[in-house]
Amino acid sequence: MATKKEIIKQKLAQADFTADVMFGLIMSQPEICKRFLQAVLPAYDFDHIKVTPQKYLKNSYVTRAGRLDLLCTDENGTQFNVELQMVDEHNLVKRSRYYHALLANNMLAPGEDYQNLKETYVIFLCGFDPFGLGWAVTDYQMTANHGKHILGDGTHTLILNAKGDWREVNDELKGIFQLVLKQRATYGHLGLEIARNIKDFKESKAGGGKYMDLVGEFWENVWEDAREEGREVGREEGRKEMVSLFVQKLAKDGQSQSEIMAYLETELGLSEDEAQEYYQLAMTKA
Repeated sequence: MATKKEIIKQKLAQADFTADVMFGLIMSQPEICKRFLQAVLPAYDFDHIKVTPQKYLKNSYVTRAGRLDLLCTDENGTQFNVELQMVDEHNLVKRSRYYHALLANNMLAPGEDYQNLKETYVIFLCGFDPFGLGWAVTDYQMTANHGKHILGDGTHTLILNAKGDWREVNDELKGIFQLVLKQRATYGHLGLEIARNIKDFKESKAGGGKYMDLVGEFWENVWEDAREEGREVGREEGRKEMVSLFVQKLAKDGQSQSEIMAYLETELGLSEDEAQEYYQLAMTKA
């Protein structure tokens, strides 16, 4: 039976741009983040970008879906939340609404004037076409039913659809789309640089150690989320509920059945049959 450390080492070897932890490690580099945003919003000036550390996001920007993938702020206070979505859970619209509210809630002090709210961008980088429209880049804002008057509340939701029509997409963003689709980056320079960064992380002892620490923390956070959501219906029933929620969260985050089973056995002390039973139960409820 593989140990937790062996499982994480295997994940590091297989990790690409679409792996949650690797995505966070790469995109949290200020220069990479700045160039990504510049590719998405070429009309904006991103010379001065501050990336919020994941540790702070964990403590201050906790969501029902876990912590934010990436949050950065420009010199004007505008906030940009980037979320990688590889699986269509059919909830992008409501998640966008929730994330905008979360950002705004952390922007003002009690009693502060609403006029001090800065613009917020929630950017979903998708490996699927969420609405079947074929658009590669779409900026959604609140508009009136009559005419094209924009409310101007400062909220923008951008859907980046890697499976959309690339004809009007710049080469830098095309390179990112290639990585999202698990292809070799051949367009622009940013995709190639990200691929090199990932290779360096894997080969570097320090980078590999950081990745392993973050993956371990990821598993712990998912278990803690499941614990908090588990209903108290007697001790045994409560445990079943927590493990079931834990398995569902890991599956949604792209963990394979074998990875989940191995973790249940090594960290929760379940037998192979028990782990299989919990996995099947969770998948039935999902």
